[in-house]
Parts: sequence; C-alpha cells; structure tokens
Amino acid sequence: MKNNSSAIGRKVLVGVAAATLVGALAGCSQGGSGGGLSTGGAEGGKGGETLVVMAGQGPWHPGYAAAIAEYEKESGNKVDVRQFPNNDLVGQMVNDIQGGKHVFDVYLINESDMTNFVDHEWLRPFTDIDPDYQLDPEIFTYDSLPYWDAETKTFTPDGTLTSAPINGNLQILSYRTDIYDDLGLDTPETWQDVVDNGKEIQQEGAAKYGGAYALQGATGGYALISYYFQPILNALGGTWFADEGTDWTPTVDSPQAIDAAKLFRELALTGPEATTTMGQAQALAAVQAGDAAQSYLVPAAALQLEDEANSNVVGKITYAPLPDGPDGEPATSSGIWSLGVPAGLDDDRSETALDFIDYVTSKDAQTVFTDNGGIPIRGDVDLSALDDAKQEALKANSDSAKGATGQFRYLFAADMLTITEPILTNIAAGTVTPEAGMADMQAQLTALIKKQGLPMN
Repeated sequence: MKNNSSAIGRKVLVGVAAATLVGALAGCSQGGSGGGLSTGGAEGGKGGETLVVMAGQGPWHPGYAAAIAEYEKESGNKVDVRQFPNNDLVGQMVNDIQGGKHVFDVYLINESDMTNFVDHEWLRPFTDIDPDYQLDPEIFTYDSLPYWDAETKTFTPDGTLTSAPINGNLQILSYRTDIYDDLGLDTPETWQDVVDNGKEIQQEGAAKYGGAYALQGATGGYALISYYFQPILNALGGTWFADEGTDWTPTVDSPQAIDAAKLFRELALTGPEATTTMGQAQALAAVQAGDAAQSYLVPAAALQLEDEANSNVVGKITYAPLPDGPDGEPATSSGIWSLGVPAGLDDDRSETALDFIDYVTSKDAQTVFTDNGGIPIRGDVDLSALDDAKQEALKANSDSAKGATGQFRYLFAADMLTITEPILTNIAAGTVTPEAGMADMQAQLTALIKKQGLPMN
C-alpha cells in the first residue's frame, strides 16, 4: 500500500532561508517553452525529469514554492512553475484538457470548481495511477473532498480518490483578547454567545463595533455572504438540502434555517450599518483598525491581523474554532485548494505527478509549507517555528477540520448562489425579514432543483 511515502525517498527537510524564499516562485523555472514532463535529463537534476505545475497568487503560495524547492532537492527533478492570477487558473486548465494540449502535469483546483472537474472526468484518479495509493491518515479530507461518487454526484468517504488538498483554509473566530478580558467575556460556545458578546461590547463602548463580518453579496454565481452564513446554518442543525445525493429537497425554510437567519441579522446589527459594503476585506480592515472587536475569517486573512505594518491589534487577538454544531465539532465552511493529475497523461508522467503530490503533502514538506505562509492540511505538522499567534490560529484551523462542511459542491452551484446571495444580503441588511427571505429562498431553490431533474421526496 502506498501511503504518502514517495518513491523518491524521504529525508528530514530543512527550513528554507528567508533569502531563498524571496521571489521563490520566480526561483523555480517559470514560463519555459514547451510543456509536460521531459525525460531528457534536466541540467543539474539527479532524476532528469521536469514537471510543469500550476500556481496561483495569494499569501500561501510562498509556502508552496518552498515545498517545491525541497522537492527539487530531494528528487533531482526540476519543476517548471506556471503562475497565473487565481481567476485565470480554471480557464488555463479547461483549455489544456479540452484542447488536448497536456501542458501541465499537476492541476491546482479551487474547491468551488472541483465538482465540475471530477464530473467531467478531467482528473485521473490516483488509484488508476497506483492501485494501492491511499492518502496518509494525517491528511484532513474536509468533508470527503478528495473522494468523488459519480453515481450520486457528491463527495463521500467511499468515493474515488481524485485529488489531494494542498492548502486548508477554514473559517475561525478572531476576537480582541483585551476587550474580552476587560468585560469578563468568555470564548463563545454558541453563535448566540457571539451575538451577545458583540452587543455587550457595543453597549459598554469598548469598541466602535461589536464585530465586523462579510455580509456583502457576490454576483456572477460566486459565494461570499452564503459562505459566511453556512456555518451558522450548520451549527443550528440546518442544511441547504434534505439529503444531498438522494433527496435534494431544499430545507431552508426549516425552523433551524430560519433561526440561523435571525441570528445572522442580529450579528449584522453589531457591525457597521452599511452591511452591503462589508466584504471579507472590509471586515478584516475594521478589525485591523481596532474598530471591530471580533470577526470570523479564514486564517489566510485572519493572520493579517498580526501584520505590524498594517494592523493596530497585533498581539491583541485570540483565535478559536467557530461554535460547535449538533455533532459536537466546530461548524465551519471549507475553502480548500487541491492538487490533481490531469486526465490523458501517459503513465510515466502521471506517476511522477502523483509522486510530486505525495511529496508536497507529506509531513516534512507541509512543515516547510507552513513555516513559509501555507495553511497546513495535516494534523501532525510541526508549528514550533511560528510565533504564538500564528500557532494559535493554525491550531484553531486544524481543530476545525473534522467538522468542516463543503462549500457549495454542486453542479448547479452558480445558479444556486444567484438565489442565495441577494436574499441573504437583504436579510443581513434588514430589508426583508428572516422568515420572508428564507421562504423566498425555499421557493426559488425548489424550482431550481426541479429544473435540474434531481430527486426530491
């Protein structure tokens, strides 16, 4: 059984020096002519192979570059990193697979795009490359994201292994330790606690706002406010649908879903009045400025609160998992980036690509990844090189992984979000009541599911 131990062998990885990291992605050969894996003996390489992999842009990509650099040292292979803006990645991959170009050996896929990739069979299953391959048990699977069930068109533990996570963003709670201590507030155990703490902070004048949250609706079939509403929905025992895969009856008019919408409105009332202008960046900025006492964000954003050049609250923030759901696990929504092997590659290229994925998701490589800004996807990563605040944030993130809920992994997600985003925006703004808003959402989602021809009981 292959279990996250690559054929290139394992050695203890050393930390990447800061001087090496600066421009690390540029340090891996980028933008070279031609594509795909060559076997002509790359200059300086012991393995003599060159992989072409994708990279995006974001605070975790220097960590990815650091892990890639260690792979090159250990394998003797070269990695040609092709970096694109995040919004261009899907187009690059679709053109590559549909045009039969096979330029890339490793794809980089955002969670919101994964369903389309696996449903179109654009990824080669790992067990097709190596029948004995399994993910290391220490790798978080984030509500079964690596495992696709083609029959139910859902991700399930018994599905086919088609990808591996590389960056593990989940939502975590961030709050002002000094304000909580001054007012004698406890770490919230429920979402009502989050609301009540925010109200008390405002009443006592301890901060301009009790909290700041992403309440702005997105357009074009993207998720923003729906993504931040989902953990409250799940924590209260609500769901979008009755039983995904077998019964797609919408359930957003349930008592639990309506209660979640009420809490969402209460949460909004503790923040800036112009809720429709509050995206994730604006919520973060309000906490950084010291205006808002709490929020919930993904670690890649939350850790910007520790940036001395841009934050007034460095060292004043506590990070914790979001309140638990009915199963006793923190109810958070996932926002995962994954690696996959493109369909259509020959066996040699596929095996080397899988070996690369196996390496960069290993414990030692993920430690290097994390030390340089990545969000780990394993439970055994050594965090000791990080400062206390970063350790606390990443531990809260890892502690939340077991209870994480997938982010709109539906073939009809874009159509669904054109319904949920404006309605939740209006609920948060108070222009529609939670009861009326969720009833409208129920009716529109029901019509959408009927149009999709999916089973409803």
